Amino acid sequence: MVTQPLRILLVEDDGSIARVIAIAMRDLGVPYHLDQAYSAEEGLELWAQEPYDLVLSDYNLRGMNGIAMIAEIKTQAPDLPTVLFTAYDERPVRQAARQVGVTHFIAKPFMIDDMIDVARALLPLHSSELGS
Repeated sequence: MVTQPLRILLVEDDGSIARVIAIAMRDLGVPYHLDQAYSAEEGLELWAQEPYDLVLSDYNLRGMNGIAMIAEIKTQAPDLPTVLFTAYDERPVRQAARQVGVTHFIAKPFMIDDMIDVARALLPLHSSELGS
């Protein structure tokens, strides 16, 4: 039986941060396919082509912010695990994230291993069958 790799969408407009996260994702321990978007709008375009198993997004993006993008995705996939990371660790941002159903909020700066642990914990249950 061939199992498809998990699909993960990373939305981060800072190319250097996106590269660090993408490299660190190699330690996830399960087969995955990572797509990167540099804006929320690009992330929504990728989502429209084929849904993902996990969405990781920065809050502060050019144009639409990460919360608005996640809110749009959650209208189609309310149970989709999502991670929002941001340097704007303020009560209104956390409340807005909670209201749209963000699964996990990570304040910057963060340890990259913590991001990987969160991603691993949020992956669909069948990921445990894929091995490490």
